[in-house]
Amino acid sequence: MSHEINLRDTDLATFEEKVYVLADELLAILKDLSKENQKQVSSKLIAEKMFLKESVKIALVHSSSTSASKEMESLKEIANLILDRFVELMPSHMTENLSSMKDKFKDHEALKNSTEWLDSPITILKKYINSITTRNKELDEFLKQTMMYLAAIEGHLTNELSSHQQKFKDDRSFEENISSNVSGIQQSFNASGDFSNIKAAVLNKIENINKGIEKKRSQDMTRLKEAEKTLGEMWERMNAIKQEADEIRKRSQEIEFESVRDKLTGLYNRKAYDEKISQTLADVERYNVPASLMVCDIDFFKKINDKFGHKVGDLALKKLADLLRERLRKNDFITRYGGEEFVVILSHTDIKNAATAGEGVRSYIDKSVFSYKNHHIPLTISIGVSSFRKGDDVTTVFERADNALYLAKRSGRNRVKTENDVIAEGAVLDQATPAEP
Repeated sequence: MSHEINLRDTDLATFEEKVYVLADELLAILKDLSKENQKQVSSKLIAEKMFLKESVKIALVHSSSTSASKEMESLKEIANLILDRFVELMPSHMTENLSSMKDKFKDHEALKNSTEWLDSPITILKKYINSITTRNKELDEFLKQTMMYLAAIEGHLTNELSSHQQKFKDDRSFEENISSNVSGIQQSFNASGDFSNIKAAVLNKIENINKGIEKKRSQDMTRLKEAEKTLGEMWERMNAIKQEADEIRKRSQEIEFESVRDKLTGLYNRKAYDEKISQTLADVERYNVPASLMVCDIDFFKKINDKFGHKVGDLALKKLADLLRERLRKNDFITRYGGEEFVVILSHTDIKNAATAGEGVRSYIDKSVFSYKNHHIPLTISIGVSSFRKGDDVTTVFERADNALYLAKRSGRNRVKTENDVIAEGAVLDQATPAEP
């Protein structure tokens, strides 16, 4: 069974060098054993001799440590890659936990336990999924309670309608009773001229009318109390629904805010940026309004993380977000695009004014003070600027700004470059490069 090993040129050269060292030492050992007239030469005997050779120790130990170091670095890269992918998938309010894990992975001992660094981000993801499940259960429970309340209200309304129908029947019966008694009085007058008989008949009918009125009053009071009780219960239930609905609305607003905001900096996130840039492109296409895009990147941000840790890196991101908010206009759309990169959409701004705004931001940040535990930490940014054009899409306008940002970095950082500078730079390079014959 053959094993195929793929080595890079540098690895192959190192490998060959070690093989030659081992071959030379093995040859020398065999010569020594021959001089010693050893009749039986075994692998154990050769190994014992090789253990004493310093060059063999150096070659093998260095090889082992180098391999372990490379493996450790490889594991570190994999761990960071996993974290970065989770950051892209998960909402901003969960990414702080993932960022803090990067500090832990700087410890080589942590990387030796592959189960731990694989399980940690998965645990955070499970936590997020559980939070979504909990919210769904809360909403489901609220909907169930609301349906119960609505069913109860429907029952009350049905009873109230039935009560009104019965009241209508009772009113008709009361009216008929009074009419009947009045008719009886009239008949008494017509039937007899005897005053005493008429008097007795009238008094009897009046008494019946009074009884009917009293009965009607009693029925109305009973219905009034029942209606007041029903209305009171309905009012309480409606208040409970309103409070629950307000709570759900508040939670929904919080979730919506979280869905479009970066938890660390409070700026808009990629989701909000995608919606805003699509809207801006549509406005440029339809109304031909000027707009520009500014891509900002913190200079040497990796050095801040490596030297002071990711917590200080997070403080630097927060500081930059505050400075951007302070220096830019309220209607400028500021986004944390990812990592240490920020994107600003400047509406109603041409590229010249956008470059001026960018220079103002760059200078403002350059003059700011960022320190941690009495350590002054330089905080500067490089900026690339492009303008929206008709026919642009989300990729083209960003690429032009990104190319300008790359030019700013290549030119020494802490600078502002525009897409026009990229064109001019390209023209200079073309002039400096002689044409082929």
